[in-house]
Amino acid sequence: MFYMSHITHLIRLYCYVNHIMVTLLKFQREQVDAYCRNSNDTGAWPLDRLMIWNKENKTAFCYVPKGGCISLLLMFMTKKGYMPMSVLKKKGYDWPAIEGAISRTNFEAKDQSLKREVIDSYYKFIMYRNPLDRLVSAYKDKTFNDVEYSWIKTSILSLKRRKDGASNSSEVNFLDFVEYFLSRPVMLLGDVHFLPIQRLCHPCYVRYDYYGNFDSFERDVHILMDRFGASDKYLRPSYYSNASTTHYEDYYKLLSEDQRRSIFNYYKEELEFYYLLFPKERGIHKSILNISDDI
Repeated sequence: MFYMSHITHLIRLYCYVNHIMVTLLKFQREQVDAYCRNSNDTGAWPLDRLMIWNKENKTAFCYVPKGGCISLLLMFMTKKGYMPMSVLKKKGYDWPAIEGAISRTNFEAKDQSLKREVIDSYYKFIMYRNPLDRLVSAYKDKTFNDVEYSWIKTSILSLKRRKDGASNSSEVNFLDFVEYFLSRPVMLLGDVHFLPIQRLCHPCYVRYDYYGNFDSFERDVHILMDRFGASDKYLRPSYYSNASTTHYEDYYKLLSEDQRRSIFNYYKEELEFYYLLFPKERGIHKSILNISDDI
């Protein structure tokens, strides 16, 4: 009797959670439809490079750099057999191998009729992230950890020396980075790690079926795993710890009010779309940037 009662309770709970998810997805689609009603987005670069698709289960997702998607990408590549399972146990990333695998599963150099089929009929997923947190994450990773992006630190130090005279400092803090960022360097602002997600994945052109949130990464990644038919063995052991929900207010405290407002204005459109998808997050920019500006 207790067993049957327990099963009944689990079924009701599952139905309730499923109802909440269906309601959320319906709400998101309505919000996006209204937002994109007058859009003329044609899905320009770099969508073809970032859209990863799986023909077997008609699923696709847009790979968002600094949006927690490396775990999704490796899961997909190992599940398809494009990369060995051993990559999931390594501490670092074999980027040449990853880039090679991406080229086999994205839209670049592919028939445009396939691209149209994926956009029209596949289940499409995207992982969103608060753009203010994503900017700090990109700064921390690309300024200090990525050899291929050493030019960022070199450029910032050069800017500091011109500004401060004979400075021998080799340190680059977030204030230094933002001063460089706001100078509008073409190489930085045109890079996929720093471009707003809307300009990467073009939600008014693709119309995604599910919008995940980096702050609920654990839940959302398993939804995509179900679509891919993947189990936990395809996830890197550290993926949960990498998906921190901590906001980065302390970094923005280094900035002047004018700089914080400039960052806000740069990401204002992105924040507006983020709040449409996740209304409970609305206004988080005020506490992160310590400003009162509404959207």
